[in-house]
Order: sequence, then C-alpha cells, then structure tokens
Amino acid sequence: MSPSGRELWVLIVLVALIIDFIFEYPNKIHPVAWTGKLLGLFDNHRLSSTHRGEFINGMTSVLVTILIWMIVLYFTGLLPLTIRTIIEIYILKSTFSIGGLVKSVRRCETDDTETLRRNVAQIVSRDVTNLDQNHLYSAAFESGAENLVDSVVSPLFYFALFGIWGAVVFRIVNTADAMIGYRNDKYEFYGKFAARADDVLNFLPSRIFALIVMVANPRRVYKNLKNYSKLKINGMYSMATVAAVFDVKIEKIGHYYVDGRSFPNERSLRKLEYAIYLISYSLFFVLIGVVYFHGTWWS
Repeated sequence: MSPSGRELWVLIVLVALIIDFIFEYPNKIHPVAWTGKLLGLFDNHRLSSTHRGEFINGMTSVLVTILIWMIVLYFTGLLPLTIRTIIEIYILKSTFSIGGLVKSVRRCETDDTETLRRNVAQIVSRDVTNLDQNHLYSAAFESGAENLVDSVVSPLFYFALFGIWGAVVFRIVNTADAMIGYRNDKYEFYGKFAARADDVLNFLPSRIFALIVMVANPRRVYKNLKNYSKLKINGMYSMATVAAVFDVKIEKIGHYYVDGRSFPNERSLRKLEYAIYLISYSLFFVLIGVVYFHGTWWS
C-alpha cells in the first residue's frame, strides 16, 4: 500500500534530518554548490556595466537560477514514487544544515588564537586579521546565532508554507546573498536584488525566531530587542536575542555593539551548540507532527 501524501513527507523530512545528523554533502555533489557555480557563471559574464544594467543582470541571475531549479523539481514530481522520493530527500537536505552549523561553531571552541582566527575567517566575511580573542569569539557567536535562522529556521518556515519548492527558493536567494549581496564596488548594484530579496524572505522567520528565544528569558531578550533590533534589519533578531539568553556582549567593530556581562568564550560557544540542536530539532519535530496529523496543502 502506497503511503499518503502526509506520510510520505514525514518520511522525507525524517530521512533528510538523519542524513544531516550523520554527514554533510561534499561540495562536488552538493546542490547548493551547483547553485553557487551557476550564479558564479552569470557573475563572470555580465552583459552591462551601467548601474541599471548591473542590477538587471544580478536580478536575472537569481531568477533564472530559481527557474532552473523549479523545472528540476517539476520533472522530479513526474518520476516513479521511489526515485522521486530519493531525489526529494536529497534536495531537501541541501536546503538546511544543522550539523554543518554546529561544526562551524565547534571549530571555534579553542583557546589558541591563531587557530581560532583561521576558523573564524572561514565563517564570517569581516577581516579578522587584527581581531583580539574576545572579538574572534564574538564573531563566531554572532555567526552561529545569525545562521541558525539562515540555515534552519527560514528554510523550515518556507518548507512549512510551500513544501520543498519554498525551501529551495529560499536557499537559492540566501546563497546568492552570501555570494553577491555586498555593498562594495563590485556588487553594490549587481547584488542589490539578492540582498533585498534575502532581507524580505528572512523578515518573518527572524522575528518568529526572536519570539521563540524570548521564552528562555523574556526580560533580557525584550530589552535587547528594544535597544538593538534596528542595528540590523533581520540579523539582530537572532544575534541580540541569543546574546541576551547567554548574557554576553557582541561587537563588530565600527558597525554594532550589543551589551552583556562579558564577551563570549569557549563555554558560550559550547552552550550555543546545544541551543542550535535544541531549537532546530524542536522545530523539525513540531513540523513533522503538524504534517502527520493535519497535513498541508502541498502534500
């Protein structure tokens, strides 16, 4: 007897979650890496050097990439059930990363400054060359907290609303923002669409995340949101709230500062690991329960 739509999607989510717990896809076979190569191809073959032309080029690169993946998903849906299920598990897993996020934080749990500097440089875009240990730990903490939304909460949110189609679209936009969404001479106009689209897509998930975190310490989280949420359109809803729970201060020199008892340290990062696991798995099992007992329009 074939499983119902809701049972099938519960299976797909559970298997994707198990794969994530065990390992991360190598870049050679990672759908996000393929997306990055496609976006890079557009970036290397721009058709206009005017500001307006660059904006249109950048927007086109994101929309065409989305269209290609939508075609892939459409034809995947026409395949026999077993093959379709395997491909959908494979693609869904690529849209989120709990294990990868935890590993990136764990690599920064060291008191060797040069090792810490090298590992932090791999997960943040800022120049870490001259940062002291406090600010290196802060950068790692900020990255872990902010990417909890990017890597887990947002893709899960759009999966809940639109199924695998929503999760894939979010991952494409977020990948584009990470690659080209910078305010510099090269990407000021070319990456503007990707950056603004990512802001829009993260708007609701980041605020939902803040409400979830507020349960842990309503007073401190509310205080941080009141004082710092406007410093970054979405990022502070994750960074400032998690910082409030652990009562740590974070700072990106010259950009923002969030007050707390002390800067993060190895212990803070270890606690952040546990928080990532707790929040992520809790949200996933809530979603699984909703899909199984109530179903969704796309299942």
